[in-house]
Amino acid sequence: MSEVMVPDAMSRFSDQQLNRLFEVILINDVAEDHVTLPETIPSSFTDGVVRDCFDLSHELWARQVDRRELLSLVDHLIISATLNSKERVSFKHIRAKFKHMRFACVLYTTRHQCPILFKSMTTLMGHAQDAFRNGHSLKTRFYAVALRMMIITPYWHMMARELSKMNLETGAAFEQFLRRQVSALSASLREDSLTAHRFHALRKIVSRQVSFFDDYRTIFPNSQADAIARYLSDLNGRMGRIHDGLVLKHAAGEEDYHTCRFPLDSSLREKLNRLARQYLE
Repeated sequence: MSEVMVPDAMSRFSDQQLNRLFEVILINDVAEDHVTLPETIPSSFTDGVVRDCFDLSHELWARQVDRRELLSLVDHLIISATLNSKERVSFKHIRAKFKHMRFACVLYTTRHQCPILFKSMTTLMGHAQDAFRNGHSLKTRFYAVALRMMIITPYWHMMARELSKMNLETGAAFEQFLRRQVSALSASLREDSLTAHRFHALRKIVSRQVSFFDDYRTIFPNSQADAIARYLSDLNGRMGRIHDGLVLKHAAGEEDYHTCRFPLDSSLREKLNRLARQYLE
């Protein structure tokens, strides 16, 4: 394993590469019925691939997230509890870069966990976004105030230091992590029904796979990686729509998120099983 020590001014990757990565991040949950999985999935990665993918994600966050812009958006939320359409897009894009960096921490580091401050910041952004989208003024202001405290310079610098001191997996250990994740997915698919909570855990496995292949195809462009990423994006989008419905049912008191079970759609189950077979056979 190796320790990540990245200076404030990073320039390993070009602006074009960072922009390309963000373009695919924005469509990583688009469902496309016609996409198919290639016959083989890359399964052998060097230490350098792991470092490159982490550094790419890190640069996207460090170079393209403007702390002052985020501060302005949060201040607006505190005052008005809402954002206009342009501001909502800006907030969504900043949060997307945070989420991608959070996935990178889980994927590529030895602990497979996101640092506590960075994870808290990303989670708060999600709560704030849900609150202002649903017109919950009190909740919006509450989360915005919490965000405002974390955006101040000392906490922001602490978040940056957390990211710069993470230990990265070796290529072989990263491969094992991916296989463990897909094995857990495969085991869950053998059950006749799932709770919403368990289904969400499976979706996170798929989302991490999408995140990795978005990094991978940005650095190593090829048609096979593009096809895999699109297949994963289709799964991610389908599962996202289902999960949104389960959350709404829980909020309406119709089905408990943690205890009620539901049968998995047969076509989705088959697509997930196909992914698992490609990885594990």
